[in-house]
Amino acid sequence: MNENDKSLAIMPTRHNSDIQDAIIIEESEKKNCPFILGNTIEIDMQSLEDDYLVPVFSRDNNQTISHTEFINTVSDAAQTYFQGEQFNAPVVRVSHEMKLRTRKGTGKLIENLQADDSGSYFQRMMFMIEIPSTHYNVNGCNLNLQICAVRSYGETNLLGNSTQKQTFRVGIGFLNSVCCNLNLSTDGTKFDIKVTNTADLYRYCMELFERYDHKRHIENLKRLNDTYIDVRTFAQFLGKCRMYMALPQSIKTELGLPEIILNESQINAAVRDYYTDVNFGGMGKVITAWQLYNLLTNYKNNYIDLSMERSVNAYEVTNGIVQSINGTDSTWNWFIE
Repeated sequence: MNENDKSLAIMPTRHNSDIQDAIIIEESEKKNCPFILGNTIEIDMQSLEDDYLVPVFSRDNNQTISHTEFINTVSDAAQTYFQGEQFNAPVVRVSHEMKLRTRKGTGKLIENLQADDSGSYFQRMMFMIEIPSTHYNVNGCNLNLQICAVRSYGETNLLGNSTQKQTFRVGIGFLNSVCCNLNLSTDGTKFDIKVTNTADLYRYCMELFERYDHKRHIENLKRLNDTYIDVRTFAQFLGKCRMYMALPQSIKTELGLPEIILNESQINAAVRDYYTDVNFGGMGKVITAWQLYNLLTNYKNNYIDLSMERSVNAYEVTNGIVQSINGTDSTWNWFIE
């Protein structure tokens, strides 16, 4: 895919017996906010493939699955499973550039290096493919179906041989078009895909898409609007989250507390946005659980290899607080008592 390929591809629908040729539609206006920030940069597919190296396994010099192969495999699986839908071009963000030198570049000053004296690859990569033809409205926010995925070479033993399994994360959920927040659930994510080839990776993606029920997910998101959180409960929750981070694991176990992996910066951002965010802030007043959820997912400065897990955890935390407020489950009561 070259830099100018900013398009939507319409594939034949799997629910329609009338097979039609794929149609190319110009992509809609570019999002005004990225789905992740932190220390990442956006990169186009052509540059990622042409300008950067692909790490190999040291023992047998066999190539790892490249970032572009990963993206194309997930994209192929998605277009096969969701035939008839529209797909935006993948949006790719990378971080942790690992720089190398060839023998020719050894000993040279940086300013004297030539193009063939060095090379590099990005250790971490995350991409998102938006499917705007499947969309819903939740409390005035347009939510488009999306697929996101993460790869970090730091989780692969590059000192071994090519029989070493490589780790990938794939998720499917919704993208909130208002703020580019990723809405992911446990059923729509798989964080431990370990494969040695793209054929197995493709199979895992298809199994994930088959398992995920986007209609049930969107109904659960809509129901978050039915629960209200007053200022006192919101403040209690924030304070207990900070206390939770300092608790020894033995006390967490003794109290039977569920896991929260949101960090302090994420909680601080939720407090700030409560007073300043025009879309989801409470401005000192009562908010809905939908607003709480978006305050927690609005934080985009996570590292790439933690972003999807924290997005899922924000969904679990919000639903837990809802159950405690409504008295349907006491698991999360400690956080609002």
